[in-house]
Amino acid sequence: MNISLEMAVMAVIFFAALAAQGFYASRREKRLSARLHALAFRIEKAELDAERQRGVMGKIFAQREKDIETKIRQTGSDLKRVEMQMRSPEREASESVELAIQLARAGEKPEQIVRKTGLSADIIDTISALHAGRLRH
Repeated sequence: MNISLEMAVMAVIFFAALAAQGFYASRREKRLSARLHALAFRIEKAELDAERQRGVMGKIFAQREKDIETKIRQTGSDLKRVEMQMRSPEREASESVELAIQLARAGEKPEQIVRKTGLSADIIDTISALHAGRLRH
């Protein structure tokens, strides 16, 4: 009888230990599951924040790009205005006439010379008549 009593006690201890281990594993699983859900929530929140920030940054970059383009256009127009102020009308006219003569000698059509130099068609016709087909000596 001693053996069967010892076996019964050992069986009770074994099942008690097994139940305690199951209980501990169940609690551990619940804690890990809760932690996993909390981490999943934090990840989802971080993804939403990142998406919102990408939208905000995109708007900021688009606005800055517009601002830069505007400043480039303003600088270009300012530069043209300064160039025009630096050139005197006489110098501008003589440069245009010289260019028209070179283009006429190169065989450009009068319409193209008018477009490139800004001189009137009458002046270009005269220059073309005098200089067309001639090489500079």
